Amino acid sequence: MRVLLLAILVLSIIVPIGVNDVFANDRKNILEIASLEHDVRQGQYNSLVQVDSDTYALAYEGKDSDGFISTFTISSDGTSIVKVDTLEHDTVRGQHNSLVHVDSDTYALAYTGEDEDGFISTFTIDSNGNIAAVKTQSEGNNLEHDADQGVASVLHNSLVKVDSNTIALAYAGAGENGFISTFTISSSGVITPIQIQNHANTSEEDDVANLEHDAINNRATSVLHNSLVK
Repeated sequence: MRVLLLAILVLSIIVPIGVNDVFANDRKNILEIASLEHDVRQGQYNSLVQVDSDTYALAYEGKDSDGFISTFTISSDGTSIVKVDTLEHDTVRGQHNSLVHVDSDTYALAYTGEDEDGFISTFTIDSNGNIAAVKTQSEGNNLEHDADQGVASVLHNSLVKVDSNTIALAYAGAGENGFISTFTISSSGVITPIQIQNHANTSEEDDVANLEHDAINNRATSVLHNSLVK
């Protein structure tokens, strides 16, 4: 039997602004090997994923608080970091980023965008690090999953892959309460909401609202996927 567990953890993370660092561990000390300043203007709300053996993708808030995706190659010994490509996917806001790998070349990003509402965007990234927008604000076709009538901020996004085409998002929403939403993402990057906050404001029979798991306070969220096979 396959049991899926979603665990909400509190984490505190400090990330250098606009700098990619590579470290080595000699079992006694953590040693910095190389460093690359990839954005001289701003680099906050970082979320980094591995694309292949030497390629990495970074979602972050850059200049003017806009949303960016950049890719890098990092050599196996960590001595070389090379920037490959950059895409400005949101020209209004791109904060509280959480980036996940969906399938072979498709990636999904949960972030806080215009009016501090919650958005999901998708991209393709090939093995060379080339980025293409699929469903993004810059293309005018990404998914706004939590608008909450503009009275609340979507914060502390944490996105996880549940199975081959399902993702779950934990975040702080209205009143900084804790919410979990779910979506499917096809191999072509099409996003379909399953249970989201915006469904609470519709009268459609098939629209199901997301889960409010904490009605008091929810910050610095992280959601994990744990599969147990018996």
